[in-house]
Amino acid sequence: MSRKDIPMKEIPEILKDVSTGKKYQRGRFLGKGGFAKCYEIVDLETKKIFAGKIVPKALLVKPHQKDKMAQEITLHRSVSHENVVGFHGFFEDSDFVYVVLELCR
Repeated sequence: MSRKDIPMKEIPEILKDVSTGKKYQRGRFLGKGGFAKCYEIVDLETKKIFAGKIVPKALLVKPHQKDKMAQEITLHRSVSHENVVGFHGFFEDSDFVYVVLELCR
């Protein structure tokens, strides 16, 4: 079964981090990679705009895929440099992993 054969859930309009209570409005589509789609996301409380990397859990089924996602988050979390995209957190729901990143214009 290829990735194209895996049924994908619809990405919600409002992204909710249940652990912090934060909510983000999904906005303009920015692009996509192997697993993720990226959107502008707006923190509904502060109105700050971020880039949201959204990965369907349906694509993270094999252990090495989950490990790769965890490694990416660990790496982003540990690096703070002006030439590296800023990491602002991550959260998940039953269908997606959401990575909140600095929006680079």
